[in-house]
Amino acid sequence: MAKSKKQNQKSDKKCSRRSVLKATVAGATLVGLGKKSKADDDPIQLSEAGGKRCKPCVSELKVIAKNDYQHSLKRYGGRLSNSIRNLFVTAEKQDQVHFAVTVIGSGYGASIMAARLSKALRDDTRICILERGKEWMPGSFPDTFENTWRNTRQQMTGPTRGQVVNPLGLFDISFNKEINILSGSALGGTSNINASVAVRPEPEVFQQSRWPSALRDVHYLEPYYNRAARELSLTRSGFDATPKIRSRRQAAERMSSDPRFFDLSPLSVMYDYRHLDQQVRNRQGMIQRPCTNCGDCITGCNVGAKNTLSHNYLPIAKWNGTEMYTQVNVDSIEKRQGYYRINLTYIDDSNHEITHHKVSINSKIVVVGAGSPGSAKVLMNSQNETFEFSQSLGQNWSANGDAIGFVLNTPQPSHIGGHGTCPSQYGPVGPTVQTTTNFFQGPNLQDRFIIQEAAIPRGVVNLFQPLMKDQDLTNTMVMLAMGHDEARGKVVWKDGRYQIDWPGLKESPYRLNMFKVFEDFAQAHGGKYKRLKLFGSNLVTVHPLGACGMSDSPEAGTVNQFGQVYEGKQGGCVDPRTGMPQVHEGLYVADASVIPTPIGVNPYMTISALSERIAEHLIGNPQYANLFQAKAPAMARS
Repeated sequence: MAKSKKQNQKSDKKCSRRSVLKATVAGATLVGLGKKSKADDDPIQLSEAGGKRCKPCVSELKVIAKNDYQHSLKRYGGRLSNSIRNLFVTAEKQDQVHFAVTVIGSGYGASIMAARLSKALRDDTRICILERGKEWMPGSFPDTFENTWRNTRQQMTGPTRGQVVNPLGLFDISFNKEINILSGSALGGTSNINASVAVRPEPEVFQQSRWPSALRDVHYLEPYYNRAARELSLTRSGFDATPKIRSRRQAAERMSSDPRFFDLSPLSVMYDYRHLDQQVRNRQGMIQRPCTNCGDCITGCNVGAKNTLSHNYLPIAKWNGTEMYTQVNVDSIEKRQGYYRINLTYIDDSNHEITHHKVSINSKIVVVGAGSPGSAKVLMNSQNETFEFSQSLGQNWSANGDAIGFVLNTPQPSHIGGHGTCPSQYGPVGPTVQTTTNFFQGPNLQDRFIIQEAAIPRGVVNLFQPLMKDQDLTNTMVMLAMGHDEARGKVVWKDGRYQIDWPGLKESPYRLNMFKVFEDFAQAHGGKYKRLKLFGSNLVTVHPLGACGMSDSPEAGTVNQFGQVYEGKQGGCVDPRTGMPQVHEGLYVADASVIPTPIGVNPYMTISALSERIAEHLIGNPQYANLFQAKAPAMARS
């Protein structure tokens, strides 16, 4: 018998009491409080919507998004990923070179490399992607606090905080002494949980001495930026399209009359209202739906509107024969005569428990695209007396100047609480980030930074409600800063795992200056600045860069301008054929880790441009002419 309306309300209250209390206590623990906050004393004083958010949103939009994705990939069984059995069968013949190219990772750098190389490879060759995470389909992403918490890879609280408890979790949070790192662990990498903001750096970024001399003129990279922009289908929000845009614009106008100060950000989102409520096939042949302005970009788009890598570069790779293996962690790489052996661990969760299975494959070319600091960790695990890399490996790691602050009690409504695929009484929230405010405090790069606004996704709204003392986050604004830190982080082995070591980061002049700017910006909003210590006094970055930086010499970098890995700890020797420093033939890095300095803006467009260039060089390298010959792709794709 169906429950009465009164019983349903009672159930919702019970759900609210349990879920919100859990979220509040978790928030208090992360903040590092030793006692309950006032919000804990009465966690039930929340809106009706707050109670409903502890339940997954049952919506036809989720079903449609999943069906669209599977229909787009019907010829491959409705998925991008291949059966792991194929990889194990391949690995049985250990005396063979199994793949012409193996790409480690599936983020922006890795996916672009796979897309471009697979299109140029000969028909009788094989290429594969190895991804540690799972394949997530639109419609399956978490949209409650409980499911979001459950899908973090690490233990979030208590004495075992930081230990990996769910190796297949979507949210990868690396805990370090000075700074913590949030990134995505899934097919498509962090594109699944980023804000999709496509901003290009200022020209002065590339003129710094750490960059290879060939890249110091930003116009040289222009065609590669444009190529990536076409594949990622960039767009912008409309003028004052959402309350948070209007609130940020008005605050910016109170601070500066400079027309460069405030701008609508380019986004990689299907945001075209000519196709409202219609399905469209994008340029790569994937079915997508228009953005619903739900605000849930950074926990995963459940309507299929976000242009993640699973909707563009990865399908290009798939159409051109790339095999994609998920739940595979790369342990190390061995250098053999004329090829590389890659040692893997398959993470099996098929029987509702985690088991690990070792396997090794051989590849002529290896592209390491595990992100920062992931790629550095792979190389460090691989280094030995006969397989050495530059002494700069693991050095010059940057957080891209990331900092976060909040504005409380804004007089202008903001409505930043995401509602996912559920209906909302407050109207459009918008994509996570829609604007960029550009601060110019001096002539040097270190005096320049940006601040973007943000939405809080449905899955964690109940966590932020009591912390902000704002029932539905209707009068709260977020400040996400990016700038130019000193890139003095180091990847070190400590306490049984790799960590980022950066003494003095917490008290750095850059960070203290950001706190002052946040206070001024909050005042311009007409609200009060709140510094939320979710991880104590640690900084948090979602834009880790470096640790395998590119440079003209192995003394200053780990790879050259084309992503080729330098040979030898002491700088190796000069290659007599080229007159350039020796590299490990067939070993490349293409991801955020090759960026040698902070760039002060969202980095994925720069990662994409550099990877497009690296792929072009690899394909044109005469040494691999026997591998790369034009072939007819499986489908006519870009």
